[in-house]
Amino acid sequence: KLNKKIEEGNLLMRWGEPLAVYDTNATEQTQNQIQLFYESKGYFDAEVDYQLKLAGLQKKRIIVNYLVEEGTPHIIDTVFFNTGNDTTIYNLLEKSRDEVKLSQNSTYDQNELRAERERIEILLKNNGYYAFNRQFIEFNVYQSADTNLLSVEVIINKPAKQPFHKQYKINEVNFTTDVNSQLGGRKRQLEKFNNINYYYYKSSYRKKILDQRVFIRPGALYSLDETFTTQRQLANLDMFRFVNIKYDTAGGEFIANVFTSPLDKYQVSNEVGVNVNVTFGLPGPFYNVSLKNRNPFGGIEILELSGRVGFDAVANLSDQTQVTTATEARLNLSLTFPHFLLPYGSAIKTKFGLLNPKTRTGIGYSFTDRPEFTRSNFNGSFGYSWQNKKDWFYDFTFADINLIESEITKDFNEALKNQSRFGQQLSRTFLPSFVSSGYLSVTKSFNEYGLGANKASFIKFYGEAGGNLLNIDAVAEVADESDLANFQFLKMAVDFRHYLPYGKESTLAFRINVGAARPYGRFAEGILPYEKYFFAGGSNSIRAWAPRRLGPGSYVAVDSASGNFDYRFEQPGEIILEASVEARRNLVGFLDGAVFIDAGNVWNFEDRGKPGSEFSFSRFHKEIAVGTGFGIRIDFSFLLLRFDVAFKVYDPARDQGERWTVDEWNLGNKRNYGPALNIGIGYPF
Repeated sequence: KLNKKIEEGNLLMRWGEPLAVYDTNATEQTQNQIQLFYESKGYFDAEVDYQLKLAGLQKKRIIVNYLVEEGTPHIIDTVFFNTGNDTTIYNLLEKSRDEVKLSQNSTYDQNELRAERERIEILLKNNGYYAFNRQFIEFNVYQSADTNLLSVEVIINKPAKQPFHKQYKINEVNFTTDVNSQLGGRKRQLEKFNNINYYYYKSSYRKKILDQRVFIRPGALYSLDETFTTQRQLANLDMFRFVNIKYDTAGGEFIANVFTSPLDKYQVSNEVGVNVNVTFGLPGPFYNVSLKNRNPFGGIEILELSGRVGFDAVANLSDQTQVTTATEARLNLSLTFPHFLLPYGSAIKTKFGLLNPKTRTGIGYSFTDRPEFTRSNFNGSFGYSWQNKKDWFYDFTFADINLIESEITKDFNEALKNQSRFGQQLSRTFLPSFVSSGYLSVTKSFNEYGLGANKASFIKFYGEAGGNLLNIDAVAEVADESDLANFQFLKMAVDFRHYLPYGKESTLAFRINVGAARPYGRFAEGILPYEKYFFAGGSNSIRAWAPRRLGPGSYVAVDSASGNFDYRFEQPGEIILEASVEARRNLVGFLDGAVFIDAGNVWNFEDRGKPGSEFSFSRFHKEIAVGTGFGIRIDFSFLLLRFDVAFKVYDPARDQGERWTVDEWNLGNKRNYGPALNIGIGYPF
């Protein structure tokens, strides 16, 4: 540390850019680099020069101006292949001409030559040319006389002492399922299935299921893509510690060897943590535990038992200044199969193996104990998930069934009745209920969003339909005779996020979240299940408002005694529109800073007794709440703690003409326009 201070100065001295001292060699190197850059972009006749100019009162500053005369760019007119006498490679290249990276009638660019070299290497490796590499690829560029037109010759050089590049056909596939396992010197058993040799000490995995994830076949040409696909899909099973695939060319044969080492059959995971209540700043401890049993029935299934118990500090409904404890507990049992449980043949199942298919079944129980109510939920679900080659991830839950039972206190019951006067009918959500639905979630991460420091995006589409069976007369008759509350609804949402680095240590992050949910049918009585509503406000939403307290629309409850806005109750909505922009920058070491702007609100399709809560195209833009603020993030690499302070800028709950609130900011909480502290783990988006 002492040497660092001597060499680089103290903390304040290390901030900013280092002093730039003029260097003639650096100037000439920059001139040469600019020259090379223009030539690489097709400006072969470009000329680069520079001029120096003294500046400053004492003429001790130098301004360097680089002067570039680009000249005429050179255009690629023709691309042709030269493979010598190798007609097989020539035919492959001609068949894939539509994929050539060198665009005819476009400006010459060395990056396109590099991309074409990579394309040809992958093309040939996917067609049996195991020993081929990009060093055999050469380019000759010819310029037509007195023109700027270019002809590019793509040459495939032949290997040393051989007339042709050899195409490798797989003679045999060996799959060892238990590498690093030893059983007292015993020899591994051999089992053949679908022309693949399986070696093992103990037959632990059903070969019919494993075979669906192997895409290397005897008699087929070597393929780099099929090799990577096999490796990836076997790893997706969550059964093996590693998956290695090696090829043996000894003895004139070409043998594929697949080696896997099994993970532990049983895996226990524990997590202890603390959630911080934003309103009171009090810690709420929680404990998560899960027990995973791999391959319990020999069909490469995963059986998992997980549980959670947590405590949180909440406000008492009758006295908002009093803090009480809320308890939440969950227990879930899930069984996941590595294929679709559908009646179709093995050939189709193998094709589906490319999609990393899974069938998920599960049952669960959750319990919530708050001062105002207790709530129990029995849950059962059945669904499928898969992922296509373009990394779109699909999660289709065919059936999600919930049986909900609640008990409420006398005081809370009175509060719900008061809410019902405004048409909210929240009391219905606390009746014994049967909620069934099915949903489809489609997500895509572009360029590994959230994992790297590059430009990246994320998008999620979500659609859900609830109570569909109630449209059948026979089911509706049974529901009429039942004492349970039933719901019918449709719900859709789109969430888009974008991550844009700029400068050395700065990033702009954007988020747009849009959704709508609507009850329908006579069973719904115009009400959604409480968990299906949208809410705005909180550390991952509009941070200037308390969690789930913004909206709907321009509506706000008013305390009759004080005349102040009453934020005691959560404010559910049927429509949501949110957008956030956040600029992030590393300050020093593990400390990051951010400034942000959040905007959005929730609305209902009808006012339901809450004036201003219904969505209207003519005025919704006037009801978009706006908040801004700044934050500090402590990045421990394995954990990121986030502290955000936000202020309300535009409050749609106020009368028109009085909604801009910057002049009412204060450091206390006067009229709810003081700072809102948000504490969270991880980025808000």
